[in-house]
Parts: sequence; C-alpha cells; structure tokens
Amino acid sequence: MKTLTGKAGSIARRCILVVLFGLAIGFAEMRASAQTRPASERGPIPNATREQIIAVGKMNADLLAAIDHLAANRADATKASLTPPQDDAAIKPEIQAIAESELALANARADALAKIQTSSNKLSPEQIAVLQTTGGLRRTGNNAGPIPDLTSNQCAALTNLTGEITPLSQDVTAARAAVVQASFADPRDDASIKIKVDAVDAAEMALAKKRAEAFAKIQDSPNKLAPDQIAAFAAMGGALIAGSFNEPQPIDFNDHAGYVSLFDGKTLKGWDGDPKYWRVEDGAIIGESTPQNPVRNTYLAYRDIEAKDFTLKFEIRIDGNGGSGVQYRSKTNIPWLAAAYANPLTNLPINPNWMMTGPQADFWPAKIYSGQFYSENTPMRIMAYRGQVVEGAGLGPRRLMANIGDRAELGKLVKPNDWNEYVVIARGGTFIHILNGQLMAVMIDDDPTSSNNVPGLVGIEIESTTKVSVRNIWMKKLN
Repeated sequence: MKTLTGKAGSIARRCILVVLFGLAIGFAEMRASAQTRPASERGPIPNATREQIIAVGKMNADLLAAIDHLAANRADATKASLTPPQDDAAIKPEIQAIAESELALANARADALAKIQTSSNKLSPEQIAVLQTTGGLRRTGNNAGPIPDLTSNQCAALTNLTGEITPLSQDVTAARAAVVQASFADPRDDASIKIKVDAVDAAEMALAKKRAEAFAKIQDSPNKLAPDQIAAFAAMGGALIAGSFNEPQPIDFNDHAGYVSLFDGKTLKGWDGDPKYWRVEDGAIIGESTPQNPVRNTYLAYRDIEAKDFTLKFEIRIDGNGGSGVQYRSKTNIPWLAAAYANPLTNLPINPNWMMTGPQADFWPAKIYSGQFYSENTPMRIMAYRGQVVEGAGLGPRRLMANIGDRAELGKLVKPNDWNEYVVIARGGTFIHILNGQLMAVMIDDDPTSSNNVPGLVGIEIESTTKVSVRNIWMKKLN
C-alpha cells in the first residue's frame, strides 16, 4: 500500500482526524434525555486527548447495532399500542422485548467503558460524567412523513392524544437516561443497571397502555384513522410531530355550527315580498309565476339581517324552464334600470319594495347561467360566468384570471326539477359560488365604492314563468 507523504499526506491525515473528531463529538453531543446539561456545558469531552476521542467514537460506533435493535423493539411496541382493539396482553411481550434490548445495550455500554478504563485512554470522573449525560447515543430520527389525508379534526384528536401521553413519554425519557447513567458508572454496577432497566420496563408499559387507551377512543369516533394513517402515525413514534400537515375537514353542507337560520320552515317571518307569488309549502319557500298569475320578475327579501361578509348555504330547485337566483348584499327601493318588469297581464307599476339591486348567485337550470356571478339592476350585469375566475373593479374592465372548468361540463352538475345545494362565500371584494360541492365562479371586485361591496339583504328571485323552491337557508355572518 502506497503511503502519502509531504503536503498531500499531511492534508489526508488532517482530514482523517477531522472526520474522526467530528464523529466522536457528534456521538458525544447527542441528547440522551431531557436530563441534559445547559448548552454552555455541552460539547466535547473535556480535556480529551485525540486518542480518547477516537476511543469514544469507536465505542459509540460499536453500539449502533444494539441501538438499532432497541429502536426496532420500541417501534414494534408503538405499533402494538395502535392496533385495535386495545389488547394489553399483546403489548406486554413487546415491552418485555424493549427491556431485554435496553439491558443488552446497557451491558454493552458498560463493557465498552470498562475496556476504555483498562486502557491508556482511561477517562477521568469529569469525562465520565459528560458521557453519563450526553453519551447515551440513540437513534432519534425516523422515516415519518406527513399523515396522508389527515383532517383538521383528526389532527386535533391526535394532538390531544399526544398531550395525554406526554407526561408518560417524559417518564420513559427520564428512565432511559437513568439507564445510561448507570451503564456508564465507574466502577461498574450491574445491580443498579438492572433496577434502572426495570424502571424503563414499567414506564414503557404505562406509556403504551395510555396510548392504546387514548387511540381506541379516536378509533371509536368520527375521527377514526385509516390503516395508512395509522402506519404514518406509528412511524412518528405514536405522537404527533409538531407542525404536521393536515387536510381541511371534508365538505359538509349540513354543518351549521356558527350559522343562523333565515327560514323557520313554516312561515315567511322576516321575509317581505308580493304575497301573490310567495308562500310556504312542505318546509320550503315557494315562489311561483304561472300563465294565470304571471310576473316577469319579483323578489322576496329577508329584512331581519343585513350582512357584508358571510357564508350562506341554501337548497334551491326550479320546476319548469324559468329562472331564479339568490340576492345578497342587496338593496330594495332602487330605481329599476331596465324596462318595467310588471305583471304582463295587468301592466301595473312595480312596487320598488319588492325589487332588489345587488349581487346574485344565479340559478337557471335550463340555461348556462346557474352558478355565475350576476349584478342585478346595475350596468355591470354578468361579471363572472360559470367556470370563470374574474378580477375587476366595479364598472371598470374585467380580466379573466383563470378557468375553473368547461362551462357545459360544469352545467351537468346542476339538477333540474330537483334540489341543489348552493354555497355563497362573500369576503371583502371576493365572491365565491359553489353549487353541489363544485366551485362554479369566483368574482373579485376591487372597487370599494362598487354596489357589490356594501352590506345588504338576502333575497330570492322569480324570473319568467316558473316555480322556485328554497329551503334550509343558513347564514354564518362575520360582519
């Protein structure tokens, strides 16, 4: 073998020493437990010679196999505690395996230290004290990734579980640190090692049982984890890693937490419109224009709430070929811009109290309009067609920013002669229309003086000869 000499040999030898020194220091600085010294006292073994650093590094390298074996046993115990139904009898052998591996590792540490202490690299009491607090090398990393499709409610449940087991996890950490201290004692004390390992056994069993108990409750709840989620949680060590990613809760049209009902299902209390066209029937508000009692368009306004920022949920259906829509942030008594939409049979003037001006979540199952953003009784009119994300500023030019989907394909989600679930979200100058769980249109109006950007009323429209039914009207008002 050729020996490097001169400058090249000096550099190579220096690199080897740096690597060995870094390896030993890295091993020596890994935390064994919460019982560590202040940061100012951690670091290299004090006053260690190069030979001592190399000896400690080799000792830790030789212990890696035993450390990995212990880590595998602990992972198995975690999996057992997360395997429903809760079975303490199945957990106990896994905890016993941990105790056996912990004892084997402790004895290996004690043997390795004994070899160093009978060599020329003997460590001083001060140096051994550092090993006892920082030298218990163990695997702290894992291959855990994010828990797939974790909802916010599941995340909250696992966070609560983690909080419940944290005191017991700390007990395990302290018990394992005590084993490290005992195994690095000089002179060696096997009786003390065994006592400390027994304490680990008890602490691990208490932790596993508590985790199993808490997890069983989650699995018996709506937040139950799927098998792939359980596997990912087990890979985290059975405790939620801070900052874990999670998915929002699945859409639930019937979730009314924080909402108020705008319709009692029996009367038109709070609602104002022409009684010739509006009534309550079978738990729904009915608006109907017939050949015998026609109207070009008229509105039913809910006068008990004025809102600007909100989420509005309702169910709507059209029977026939006419149209409707739900007004929001709207006003009454505004002069009508188009031709007077009076009853074509009587040609009576329009009652301005029953006409509404403002944004509308359009709904025409027989045409392309359902889901679009429409500005009723203003020059702006259709501002965002179904399938569009549009940015504008009041009466100014608008810009198509993105396409949500093909307009005709989205229209296939609209149910004629049947109930449709509609959600309207209004936040500042942003308006979002969702129909049957599908985003249909987004309009952004950046003009603060726009008629779209003022508080107003909710209302229902009849347009043309048709029958519109609306029920389950709920609003979560923010301001």
